[in-house]
Amino acid sequence: LLDLPPGTGDVAIDVAAMIPQAREIIVTTPHSVASFVASRAGAMAKHTKHEVLGVVENMAYYEEQDGSRNYLFGKGGGDRVSQQLKTEVIARIPFAKREENKNSNVYDEDSLTGEMFTSLAQDIIHREQFLQR
Repeated sequence: LLDLPPGTGDVAIDVAAMIPQAREIIVTTPHSVASFVASRAGAMAKHTKHEVLGVVENMAYYEEQDGSRNYLFGKGGGDRVSQQLKTEVIARIPFAKREENKNSNVYDEDSLTGEMFTSLAQDIIHREQFLQR
């Protein structure tokens, strides 16, 4: 699992050449500029014949105490990218609440954000097992 910088720079091109059988997850935020960059990265993935497993929309919203959602970066970035790449949004990850991440860079697996990352990982493992059959 490689976490690459956004865009279509040298690192992404080198990885495509070194790992031609790689599958990619395109990560974006709802913001239009981020989704534009993510769409370009996804287009390059397809150009290098990498399968795009799906799109993850990070920082999709902030959940308020009352359960309502505040869309700090707008809405729709993940949907735009998934439509352009003809794939699906496989996760919408909210901002972590400060209490969830106060002493660590790693999310507590029992927090909402941690549970979402765990669910995403399980979904990807399931997809990979299905593809290998």
